[in-house]
Amino acid sequence: MRIVIIGGGIVGAALAARLAGGADAAEVTLVEQDRPGSGASGGSFGWLNANDPGDPAYHSLRVAALGAWRRLAGEFGDPGWFRVSGNTAWADAEPVASLLSDRVARLAALGYPAELITAGRLRGIEPALRPAAGAVIAHYPGEGYVHGPDAVAALIGRARDAGARILTGVRADRLDLRGEHVTGVRLGTGDDLAADLTICAAGRHSAALLATAGIDLPLVDAEAPGSSAPGLTAVTAPAPGLVNGLVHSPRLDMRPAPGQGLVLEAADLDDATDLATTPAELDARAAELLDRARALLPALTAGIEAVRRCVRPLPADGRPLVGRHRPGLYTAVTHSGITLGPHLADLIAADLRDGEAALAPYRPDRLIRAELPSAHAGPLFGYSGTEGRDGAARS
Repeated sequence: MRIVIIGGGIVGAALAARLAGGADAAEVTLVEQDRPGSGASGGSFGWLNANDPGDPAYHSLRVAALGAWRRLAGEFGDPGWFRVSGNTAWADAEPVASLLSDRVARLAALGYPAELITAGRLRGIEPALRPAAGAVIAHYPGEGYVHGPDAVAALIGRARDAGARILTGVRADRLDLRGEHVTGVRLGTGDDLAADLTICAAGRHSAALLATAGIDLPLVDAEAPGSSAPGLTAVTAPAPGLVNGLVHSPRLDMRPAPGQGLVLEAADLDDATDLATTPAELDARAAELLDRARALLPALTAGIEAVRRCVRPLPADGRPLVGRHRPGLYTAVTHSGITLGPHLADLIAADLRDGEAALAPYRPDRLIRAELPSAHAGPLFGYSGTEGRDGAARS
């Protein structure tokens, strides 16, 4: 079978590696308009988690996804781009403190590693941090993070070694049709790339590509003023040893970055960023992130190395869009792509063979609610808004 995958982020890369290898190997071509991992996966906060008990079925999907990451990392020999570091969160005011306590209790009841800890215990986990007296502190020891670009590069390398063809710097302009059947894609070069199955894993660009076949994909409009799809992260210069794992504080989220820097984000600054935000405003918000980091970590002297405005693919109800639209066309688009990517690749491979019941709630033609709350909800109300983003760095 000839399979063309559109999109070289974490979902597309995981699919290429999975479908090009193994007993059911296909003839795979991946098309990426820039370089693999340069979009949402490259600008991601990269938090691996199943930290919301609100939907037990979706929680279970994410728990399974964490297991898929551990298996994948083991296959690559404990790579530096994957770390189960634990995640620490705290709240120092009501009602957020009570909500955090309730979340921990509900997660623990589901069997998820989650506990409330003392300030003394926190000092053993993150010695540099000192929450306000009386803060409610939660610890999630099974959570971690992924450095998106490095993970994508490893998966692309595996796909290429298995015989996949990787086309970079080439745009997919439209889907080719014969009646209702999708037969491949027209590239920006004017060439047609024929396929028995085309998989759209193009993140926030998926809606535009599917629209060329008259298909409406229910994603949040990234172009709308005040859209929740765009967001902001910043990365510091090297600051070794200050933070050991993921940290979610009331005004700042952070984690270690490649090169011993820190990845920084904050819910309010993220929500205030859209596609109309100017470069000067982005720089000012990055400076604010650094000020907040220095308030938490007085020993931090490093400056900002990169600022990223990122655009997330946000399905209208917050859940993955995975499955066939019509003959010859399959869609794989999701927020939380970093957490879900490798597991979705396994499920999609099974779905293409015999069908996969675990994907039934996430078919792209399901009834979608018309609105989505803010994409960044932090450790108390949802998932990190920047777990998956499209964006280029401003250095």
